Amino acid sequence: MKKRLTLFWVVSLISGLFLFTSVGDPLAAPATVKIGVMYSITGAGSAVGKIQIDGAKLALKQANEKGGVMLGGKRVKVEAVIRDDETKPDVAVRRYREYINDDIKIIVGGTFAHVSQALNEQIKGGQAYFMATNGIEEKVFRKEEKAPYYISTLGAVDGIGRMCADYVAKTYKPKHVMLFLPDYAYGRGAARGAHKIFGSKYPHIKVSETWSPVGTPDFTSYIIKIKEAKPDVVMMGHWGGDAINALKQVYELGLRKDAKVFFNSIITTLAIGVPPEALEGVTMGMWWFHDLRGLKDPETVKAVDELTKAWRKEYGEPPDPFAVFAYLGMQETLRGIELANSLDPGKVYEALMNRPDYMSVKGPAKWRVDGRPDYKYAKFIVDGKSPKEKKDKWDIANVVDVYTGEELCLPLKEMGW
Repeated sequence: MKKRLTLFWVVSLISGLFLFTSVGDPLAAPATVKIGVMYSITGAGSAVGKIQIDGAKLALKQANEKGGVMLGGKRVKVEAVIRDDETKPDVAVRRYREYINDDIKIIVGGTFAHVSQALNEQIKGGQAYFMATNGIEEKVFRKEEKAPYYISTLGAVDGIGRMCADYVAKTYKPKHVMLFLPDYAYGRGAARGAHKIFGSKYPHIKVSETWSPVGTPDFTSYIIKIKEAKPDVVMMGHWGGDAINALKQVYELGLRKDAKVFFNSIITTLAIGVPPEALEGVTMGMWWFHDLRGLKDPETVKAVDELTKAWRKEYGEPPDPFAVFAYLGMQETLRGIELANSLDPGKVYEALMNRPDYMSVKGPAKWRVDGRPDYKYAKFIVDGKSPKEKKDKWDIANVVDVYTGEELCLPLKEMGW
């Protein structure tokens, strides 16, 4: 009898522990891990949003080919729950609430800055983890502004202005620079960054501005105004269809004969829409490029080559920089889940902050406390190829330099951290 009672208590204790673990640990039973993937499938950002989804999906496919993410002591398959923000902040907020209602609190997304910034406001109470994989105004990352679990692989548009201004000033030593930018958040942020650098480090350089509305079909009057001002360098920074039209018309009106044209930040998807002769002789900044031959970093070159091969196999073309940042965002999110052994937004975010160093397909990187990465290779500098040099439509440029300066992110102290 005594033995039976002892056995009964042992069995009861084990059963109780099992029940407690099953109830107390929500990760004990999931068949799949669901991650929100929200980009602009329709609206003004659709051309970019669709390829960003490709990047997120490839990262998930590669993880699932290895069995999924390690969670709760086992490999668990990962599923993308894809939603369209329609390039509208109010729609993005509705989609976010749908995710929360479906108990999906880990989200990767972001095509246009104003949409991603609206989501920062929604999660200031720590309700979700949001990995923004597009450019955002720098003010979002200030300590008093940033939601606790808001993070971004790409960073801030202000940084584009700072890096490009620093590079232009050092490389071309101009007397007069014209900023030719689109009149909305993206352009304004780039202008702030450029003025900060020119004003603090190169005050002897004259800086002028020419602003064009978003959706401008004819840039003739703006380009003529620039030609009349006679700058040494024109720093352009348009986006979407505006970038294609502006570069075409810069070529047609012969601006390159009068000034050095430097395009702050372009992606492959936009560049292939520009006639090769209009890109020839234009120097451009790129966050990432699929052909880094010549870069003296075998590990990074190998990582880029391997991703490009995988991407071509999956999609029949090389990866676009914005798509790669979506890929990176999903990769790091999955790493955070594994490190945290949790789907809790705060634990995933903190796991990345506690293990900030990682090797990416952009080279060595490290997360900062403000949710942005420091990349060894902040920006790749490329020269547009002539029509005769191109092997195919994706062969748009040669990498001629790398920006490795300190202007990608403002010092943490300046950001309030």
